[in-house]
Amino acid sequence: MKRASKGIAQLFLLLVANVCWAQENDFLRGRVLDLESGQPVVFATVRIKDKALGVITNTDGGFQIPQKYKLEGEVLEISSMGYESLEVPLVVFNTETVLVLNMKPAILELEEVTVSKKRRTKERYYKLTAREIVYKAIENLPLNLPQNPYTYIGYYRDYQIKDGDYTNLNEALLQIFDQGLNTIDYEASKVSIIDYRQNKDFPIDSIALKPYDYKGYTKTISKAVLNSYGGNELNILRIHDPIRNYKINSFDFVNNLQSDFTRNHTFSREEDVILDESYVYHISVAYSNTKVVVKGDLYITQDDFAILGFDYLVFEKLKEKDGGNRLIFETRIEYEQINGKMYLNYHSMNNSFKLLKPPRFQFLEGIFNPNKKQFVLVFNNNLDVNSGGMSSRYNIRFQGKKLKFESILIVDNEVSLKPNIERKGNRDLINEMIELIKKEKINVEDLQFEVKGIKDVNGNVVNEIEYENRSQFREFFVQELLLEPTGISKDNLFMDKRKPIFTGQPISKPDNFSDYWMNTPLPNLKN
Repeated sequence: MKRASKGIAQLFLLLVANVCWAQENDFLRGRVLDLESGQPVVFATVRIKDKALGVITNTDGGFQIPQKYKLEGEVLEISSMGYESLEVPLVVFNTETVLVLNMKPAILELEEVTVSKKRRTKERYYKLTAREIVYKAIENLPLNLPQNPYTYIGYYRDYQIKDGDYTNLNEALLQIFDQGLNTIDYEASKVSIIDYRQNKDFPIDSIALKPYDYKGYTKTISKAVLNSYGGNELNILRIHDPIRNYKINSFDFVNNLQSDFTRNHTFSREEDVILDESYVYHISVAYSNTKVVVKGDLYITQDDFAILGFDYLVFEKLKEKDGGNRLIFETRIEYEQINGKMYLNYHSMNNSFKLLKPPRFQFLEGIFNPNKKQFVLVFNNNLDVNSGGMSSRYNIRFQGKKLKFESILIVDNEVSLKPNIERKGNRDLINEMIELIKKEKINVEDLQFEVKGIKDVNGNVVNEIEYENRSQFREFFVQELLLEPTGISKDNLFMDKRKPIFTGQPISKPDNFSDYWMNTPLPNLKN
């Protein structure tokens, strides 16, 4: 087998000033960067050596480890697709700084082999096409995925990104009881919530938390409809794992991985990558139609064709003048091999969505003054005199009959409209309104106000619809895999899959609850 040499950690300290974390003395914090580019190494695996406990790096490459493992003299093992692995003793960490760890991109090297062996390796390497490799990987899923029940404990979170910052961050520690490949995950697997919280150290935007609305279009996904699964974001995440769900329809355009995936897509072989000193096939995936473009990547072992990585991105097809293609959703999955079987390491899914924003310039209320026999319209901003001074922009009706106006007076954010009472129709309507007001018999529905095309002094059009683009993330990172048979007790309190994960769900903490932790990200992605 071709191998890469193992790297030695290159470390330096990054002092972070004026940052306060809750319970900061309980955790050691690190950040993993690419040695050459300086960019974060996202979703790198960070394990405590010989304990099978660990976390996955965040979008900024950051992670945190409980300080107690430093006191026990533990060592971190850090690995990521395409990089040399690192081993870092926790003794070099401290609670006052963020330790930056540089990962070196792996260089492909050949072991010394005989000419005949090298030739056979090359013959096998070039013989298989990208499509054949994908066929073999799907064909081998029943052999590579575990048939027997198993359990894993991990860190889950869902959050939104607004202007480069985390908002609406919810976190949980979960224990998932997977009943094996011969079962349908959504129906058979059980979830026990060890702990959860809405992290109030991050901004909370209640408007963006509302369910998707395809009737009023206050919150939608462009070119897609997402089943809410009762508002349970974990369910949405898990159904978008086409590897675990390869026998059923998961999502467009993967659909049924077993029967539809190869038919729906084209594949190309890219340069191999290295993971844990071994070569891995890198296959790019593509699909397009008149509305969307799909790009993806598969990472497949070269001996048993196990799928270690699956990245899948769907873009809305837009012209360059409209900003180019826009991401609709992305799912990123990594599996790891243990005892010859594939087990989930992490799963991240995000989708863009449009949120209806309150108009910058709004009509607030209309008032009729019976003493002055005029109407006053109130706006939230000062009006542009030119656009606001046109009577055709105002439509005021009483009991369905339209009023005509002879004068318009604009003062800051108010418009006074005086009806033309010389006209009999107007005069009769105004007098009827006054009589009903005196008798307190006028109804709100009798008087209707409509304004259009009016601008404020900043050029904003009244009640103009405007959408804001946001991103919704759901992520699960395995901290510990338990392969010993674990029965599901009837006494266990499991998550109700029909309800949101953070609303009125039961908590079930194991005796070793303190062994697990939430890998809370740093508050600001920009920094």
